[in-house]
Formats: sequence, C-alpha cells, structure tokens
Amino acid sequence: MPLIFVDAPAGTFAPAERDALAEELTTIGLESERLPMEPFDRSTTWIYFRDTPPAQVYHGGKPGGTRVISLEVNCFVGGLDDDAKLSLYRRVTEAIRVRAGIAADARVPVYIVVREVRPEDWG
Repeated sequence: MPLIFVDAPAGTFAPAERDALAEELTTIGLESERLPMEPFDRSTTWIYFRDTPPAQVYHGGKPGGTRVISLEVNCFVGGLDDDAKLSLYRRVTEAIRVRAGIAADARVPVYIVVREVRPEDWG
C-alpha cells in the first residue's frame, strides 16, 4: 500500500497522461510490494501529484529549472527488497518517460526516493 508523491513542474503531464501514470504507478507499487491487485488493495495506494510553477523550480539556486521530476515512495519497512527497489526504479522511470513525452533515447530527469516506514509510525 504505497503512498506516492510526484513532484513536477506544472505542465509536465497532460491530464490524460497523469491519469494513466497514476494507474501505472498503482500497479507498479503493488507488484513491487508483491501485494494483490484486488480493488481494495488498489484503493490503498494513494498518489499525490504536486505541480510547481516552473518559475519556482530552482537548479543551482536559480529559478526556471528544467522538467525534473521527483517521486517519494513511502512503504512499510521490508515491503521492498533490493531487487524490488531496482525493478521499481526501472519501471517508474520508463512510465514517466512515456507519460511525460520524453524521447526513448533521452535521459529521463527523474529522481526516486523510497522511504521505508515502520508500521507503528504509519498512522
């Protein structure tokens, strides 16, 4: 039941592409944690897209940064082993490449952080 935050400059994803990406991230998250794909389990995966005006995206302390996308994936400790994390990174990066319209031969400007949370710290 991952909780995922996607931060990107506004306009990175068209509405239909954002919807499709949310579906893909839900599937990737549940498969990575080896959880069922039942409707209830899918409903426990929450994804928040946070669009930032491009003028408020800074690189090197300067405004107007490029289309860098960051994800924070929160899951329970032990939910993802090292192989599952590597697979998640690869699959999420490819999904973002497609949904953001990035060329197949271009570097995908995505950074992914996995935060493992103890169940007693998840309220």
